[in-house]
Amino acid sequence: MNISNQEQKRIRLKQFLKILSEDPSLLQQTGETETRSLPELLMATGYRYCNEPLDMAELMSQLLGKLGLTPCSAQMMEFIMNGGTVDDFMNTAKS
Repeated sequence: MNISNQEQKRIRLKQFLKILSEDPSLLQQTGETETRSLPELLMATGYRYCNEPLDMAELMSQLLGKLGLTPCSAQMMEFIMNGGTVDDFMNTAKS
């Protein structure tokens, strides 16, 4: 049975989101900054879209760039899928 490339991507994204939901570095802690709304993130990056689906991977890459980081969302996803945390990724990317 062949699984389509689209189905493989869907499964991988689902795994990634599950890992993110369990990432201890993403837990809200006292004294942490507030989370930003999607419109705020779109404005911060200058992301433009016109009645089409939002490319969250592109938005994440742009946000990383705004933080002065060169890795893109695909590299972040790979890092996290291989057992890293978001904090580890951010600290590694800053180096």
